[in-house]
Amino acid sequence: MSLNYKRSIMKKELQIVLCLIAHSCMAVTCNKQTASNMPAPPGDSGLVNTNHLNYLYTPVSFSPGTNAAGVYIYAEAPDYHLVGDADEGFTCVDDVARAAQVYLRSNKFSSDTTVQTKAFNLIRFILEMQSDNGYFYNFLFPDNTINKTGITSINNPNWWSWRALYTLTEAGPIVKTKNIQLSDKIDMAVNKLIVKIKTDLVNIPQTTKVVSGITVPQWLPAGSGTDQAAILILGLIPYCMATNDAELTSYVRKLADGIALMQKGDATNFPYSCFLSWENTWHAYGSDQAYSLLKAGVFLNDAKYTNQALAEVDNFYSWLLKNGMKSSFVVAKTASQIQLVSEKSFEQIAYGLRPLVFAAAEAYRQTGQPQYADIAGHLAAWFFGANDASTNMYSLTTGRCYDGITSPGNVNRNSGAESTIEALLALQRVESYPAVKAALNKYKKP
Repeated sequence: MSLNYKRSIMKKELQIVLCLIAHSCMAVTCNKQTASNMPAPPGDSGLVNTNHLNYLYTPVSFSPGTNAAGVYIYAEAPDYHLVGDADEGFTCVDDVARAAQVYLRSNKFSSDTTVQTKAFNLIRFILEMQSDNGYFYNFLFPDNTINKTGITSINNPNWWSWRALYTLTEAGPIVKTKNIQLSDKIDMAVNKLIVKIKTDLVNIPQTTKVVSGITVPQWLPAGSGTDQAAILILGLIPYCMATNDAELTSYVRKLADGIALMQKGDATNFPYSCFLSWENTWHAYGSDQAYSLLKAGVFLNDAKYTNQALAEVDNFYSWLLKNGMKSSFVVAKTASQIQLVSEKSFEQIAYGLRPLVFAAAEAYRQTGQPQYADIAGHLAAWFFGANDASTNMYSLTTGRCYDGITSPGNVNRNSGAESTIEALLALQRVESYPAVKAALNKYKKP
């Protein structure tokens, strides 16, 4: 992703959160799985090449004796030299947390100590970035000092704290079998953040407001931030499963209800069962709403969340594949109709495709229905030329993913952390399901 584009995204999200702080169908069987749609071990062969991620990976030191690592945010074409950001920093929790997931989900993790070391060092980075109040700072400067004042880095309820939670709760039981000392630190950090979530977020009243004729929740992160709520759900579910925390289980339902309220349209009416991202806007990046509701449906044993998630995959994803990928759009409601106010098709980025691939693949895993494998593979084919630039966005040879498609036929050929990581996460998921991989091969450009 380009530097200015990424800054604008993060600053927009921060402004939303600061506003919040200022105002203190079919029914499906969720567990249906057959031999054909059970996931195989995550793939690190064929589609998944971590060479560029390994290149972005860099050791950092917070204090004597602390071995940690980050990942460079930017690598600029044509030579892919590493680039930091003088204003923000050169690495951040937002990217490091996702990079750790790539290594944790690798089928090499259990036996390859190099992969384990990378995952552990990235986790140590996350732990070192936690502040006294429980939330996380985001950016680290090149002199290894934490950016504690930047709007995209301050320790408040925002993306990077939820990403930290998501990675740490996933890592906890995996790390426990390999490094008990690190596992104990993970537990301490998670518990510290959980205390803050319970204090600041759990009891926000379930009120709504109307924006451009659309009723939206006010109890999610950033008020109506379903994108952030989705990541928070994905981080909380493993914690609740491990602890049987009734209060946070109820909060997962509360978050899921907020996401559900933001679903608009249906099979025949725009925006075709899409979950809006915030207020009356949808954006592709971080659009994990359907994936999180599929997970919540199983966890809460409630098919209504599953069915709503499947509706987005069935209707909205299919519409995108037929009508072209979008970057964002704004809607308004007049009378009983949702109307398109504005839309953007670019910039298209890996971070906008990976969530869709995850949701469609999860729909396939839960239902066993082949159309979901087809949708997942069709979406993943974006990385291999089935896109508006007719360009392979991901290189099997180097492991680089270009930062985005900026207009028809034009590609930003930089390859930073987020694009590379999101591509690898998507392709790990593709490798886990032979039917999804077969669909990708069907739709990719020769």
